[in-house]
Amino acid sequence: MRVIYIAGTAHSGSTLLDMMLNAHPEIVSVGELLKLNRVIKYSKGIAKATRCSCGAVGLLQCSFWSRVNKKVEEATGKSIIELKIDDYDEGKTEPDANSAIFRAIAQVSGKKFVVDSSKIPRRLRHLMRNKELNVYPIHLVRSPAGQIASVISQHGLMKSILYYEVVHAQIRRALKSIPHGIVRYEDLVADQTSTLQNILEPIGLDFHPAQLRWAEQEKHSFAGNHARFRPTSEIVLDQGWRDRLSRSQRFLIKLGTCASRVNMFAARRLALPPMVRGFTSVKRRT
Repeated sequence: MRVIYIAGTAHSGSTLLDMMLNAHPEIVSVGELLKLNRVIKYSKGIAKATRCSCGAVGLLQCSFWSRVNKKVEEATGKSIIELKIDDYDEGKTEPDANSAIFRAIAQVSGKKFVVDSSKIPRRLRHLMRNKELNVYPIHLVRSPAGQIASVISQHGLMKSILYYEVVHAQIRRALKSIPHGIVRYEDLVADQTSTLQNILEPIGLDFHPAQLRWAEQEKHSFAGNHARFRPTSEIVLDQGWRDRLSRSQRFLIKLGTCASRVNMFAARRLALPPMVRGFTSVKRRT
């Protein structure tokens, strides 16, 4: 099973990229699969129901996810709500829950590739160890000032800087010598066609015009931002950080994220990614 995994920090444009990939005829995106158990529980009334991006009031009320759930039950004897998608215990003997989910999504959608935009490095490492999955990671990077400005009110400046550096360092370590793509959020917004083509080329796909009309396509993602429900595909680069950050905050962010900025500069200067080839022939085994 071929999986595209979007890795990065929160508030970096993963929902936008997820929706754009979903609009390709050979790809289905389902959002942050890591949160599937929680969302399904919400949909059953334990808490406020989480809407599917198709408009269904809850995932179990969505025809797509209902069929996925049926496939999972047929294969494992368990419903989606019972599977532990975020169980990373390597010593367990039961069939991998993630394999069952990805297989069911691929069968119901009829698509060749399934996108998981869970972002976190730990899940990425877990999926890459799964011998049933052929994982192509995309390292999504937003400029430090833009990303940190969007989370600073929740975590404070220094914690936000540390989070940015730690997450990207973990992703770089996980992807060292592994075929993967690097995408800058700013590039995606500025030149959608070229950026998407760079993403698709290594996995043997061509850019499709429908990807620029991503809001109009059928979609069944969850646990992302409100871009999932937008009626139009128009996007504008978020430059709000210029007003929200003081001069001293910008200086500290530039200083604190030096390692990430140097790594990104080196990748672009050496013409490594945007894309590193070899998705179908090279896989990590640890």
